[in-house]
Amino acid sequence: MVSTAFLPLSSWVALRLGPRRVLTVSVLGFGVASLSCSQSPTLGFFVAARAFQALCSSLMTPVGNLVLLRITPKHRLVEMLAISTTPALIAPVIGPPLGGFLTEAFGWPSIFLINLPLTLVGALLTRRLLPRLAPQRLRFDAVGFVLIASALSLLIYGLDRLGAHPDAPTVSLILMGTGSVLAVTAYRWLRRMRHGLVPLDALRHQTFRAISYGAGMLMRIPHMGLALVLPLYFQLAFGLSPGMAGLLLLANNLGDLAVKPFISRILRRVGFRSGLVVGTAMMMAASASVATFTAAMPLWFMALAMFLIGMARSVPFTGMVSLAFADVEADELPGANVLNAIGNALSAAAGISLGALFLNLPLGDGLASDPFPYRVALLALAGIGTLSVFLFLRLPADAGAKVTGNAPGVTEPPVRA
Repeated sequence: MVSTAFLPLSSWVALRLGPRRVLTVSVLGFGVASLSCSQSPTLGFFVAARAFQALCSSLMTPVGNLVLLRITPKHRLVEMLAISTTPALIAPVIGPPLGGFLTEAFGWPSIFLINLPLTLVGALLTRRLLPRLAPQRLRFDAVGFVLIASALSLLIYGLDRLGAHPDAPTVSLILMGTGSVLAVTAYRWLRRMRHGLVPLDALRHQTFRAISYGAGMLMRIPHMGLALVLPLYFQLAFGLSPGMAGLLLLANNLGDLAVKPFISRILRRVGFRSGLVVGTAMMMAASASVATFTAAMPLWFMALAMFLIGMARSVPFTGMVSLAFADVEADELPGANVLNAIGNALSAAAGISLGALFLNLPLGDGLASDPFPYRVALLALAGIGTLSVFLFLRLPADAGAKVTGNAPGVTEPPVRA
């Protein structure tokens, strides 16, 4: 929640102090926070260190994306995003088993200490490789920050509470209702302000609205919900070990990675609208098919199915991220970057909350090993994601033409897989 609350600051701080400086300091700050976590003498100190770690992480990803988007030509956007999103597929799979090994071998502080050399290398590479962009003089919109941060905190906390306590939704609904009112107030404030904390200019583009807060949000919700449901499904319903469950998730991400080199060609051939419609439909159908798994199935068969599911999601996810910024102008990127990050955070919170909600409903025999609640959750999440297919159909046929090189007057260099 801390990370999301401070997202609105990321672009303002990057423009005010310079992206390279902010990214370097935030990476080093993440390392300092990790060291503090490992040496925490009390629970309160540990929580404070984790909060500082979240603050640093709220700057790292958005600021890094802002630099990439500003220096990447439109016609190279798909390739760049395919490369930059690859670590996000590998890290969640490597992290849990590595963390388990470190904890067993060296104790829990080691999972934080491993961040120290990584942050030092990251800071050095940032200083060496990132271009120097001149800082800008900007006024700080304190009212806008308080409104946005409060709205996001209440919405995410309300969603989290609803998933954990579906039998007592009153407080959750009050929190989300208050957060929604503050979000509307923040939107109206930013529209009136000439130099608001988060410029809203990018919302004038249909493609950006559709990906950040429309069809794209609906499509991301089941993806995040599955990240919660699938490990529990494999371990509790089927009795697989954490290692075996991790292998199935690894197969899923490997399927995604296998298609990455060809996404640019696919999107140039079929266009963004067709790629998102067909790809999302395949992704949701494949995700729903996991509900048919049984404990009697051989592990290799489940791994193959997870690999194919990963392949199905690769095109729509990379295409969606590329299309979000396809029509955004250079001077609109700072605001668009923050707005897109907020949309991602809200869809992630909604997906995890809904996944937990379906699992916590009084379904089946009430035992954690009963597969019925997991299957209901899988089918329900896939159903929610399927709604995005109909919204993607409303995109123009030439959506993202500037990125694919099919727009009039755009000359495209030869494409390499």
